[in-house]
Amino acid sequence: MIFSRGRKQDPVVEFWAWWPTIRPAVTDAISTGGFEPLTPQISKRVAAIHKDLTWEFSKGTDSRHALVVSPGGNPALRAVVARWGALAPAADPDWEFHTARQPDHDTLSATIEIAGAKLDLALLRFAFSRDEDSAAIDVVGHHPLFRKLPEPVRGQITFLALDWLLGEEGVELWIGSVDFSADEPAGARDPLDLAAAVDALREEHREPQWVVFSAEVRGRPVTGIAQRPLRSARWPRFDTHVAVVLPFAGAVAGLPSDEVAEALVAFEDGTLEAALHGNGELLAHETGGGRRTLHFYVDGTSSAGDDLTAAAAGWPGGKATVKRAHDPGLEAVAHLA
Repeated sequence: MIFSRGRKQDPVVEFWAWWPTIRPAVTDAISTGGFEPLTPQISKRVAAIHKDLTWEFSKGTDSRHALVVSPGGNPALRAVVARWGALAPAADPDWEFHTARQPDHDTLSATIEIAGAKLDLALLRFAFSRDEDSAAIDVVGHHPLFRKLPEPVRGQITFLALDWLLGEEGVELWIGSVDFSADEPAGARDPLDLAAAVDALREEHREPQWVVFSAEVRGRPVTGIAQRPLRSARWPRFDTHVAVVLPFAGAVAGLPSDEVAEALVAFEDGTLEAALHGNGELLAHETGGGRRTLHFYVDGTSSAGDDLTAAAAGWPGGKATVKRAHDPGLEAVAHLA
């Protein structure tokens, strides 16, 4: 008799197969408050996907209720959560599903208890300024009771308030430095003014924007372009860095002639782009020393990395090289952000 081991079940697929069996009880519990027996079951199913994921129920945006499973700011978990969200059922009048905490402006008018103090969040103010270089907004939070609270609590309140105001993804994408002050900072304004500024910045970047840069490295010119803002939350599924290096001849001070530059662009936009099949994106490239390095990020569970490697071999200007590494936090291009 031949015995075979069954395939290990995909915990994301299992979660969505299980959800309809517990959904009625969860919906009832939201009305009755009887969550206690359900919480361990949900936690177990989420932890099976990854032990460090967080989850919560909240008020929905378009539906009555929302289930949120979040990476909790950990870029290494974004691809996992993105897949969970991609397999979620379509929203309906009762339930919607999110991979990050959504804005909750109602909470900003509530009073919360923290560190033995009662804070009226309606008194919270933000001073903010735009950082043009990084397409982000730098923030300083203030509340009159910050004078009586230790610094870690001030920071906790500031970050919680930003999540409630902008949603987890909004903070990750559009907020730069975050500080907090016991004294009201110059230009402090209502939180909704900050939300409006973030909305305006998001609208400006609705279409992809590229920044051109040039530098000198060891006495040689280097040029390039990079998408902005260069933040991993924009591409949660693309967790693998694929660096494609294309050498070229006839360089002048290490840079390509017009003819070679046209050939590079044609190869990037044609052959390499076609190899992605929607499973990756070019985030930046650098040119200098007789070669162009293209920084692609791809879905590590797809064939995009292999397909890019095969496509790069067709570069007529010399022998292309390809290096691949798991890099959910975009560390390989952090110097270009």
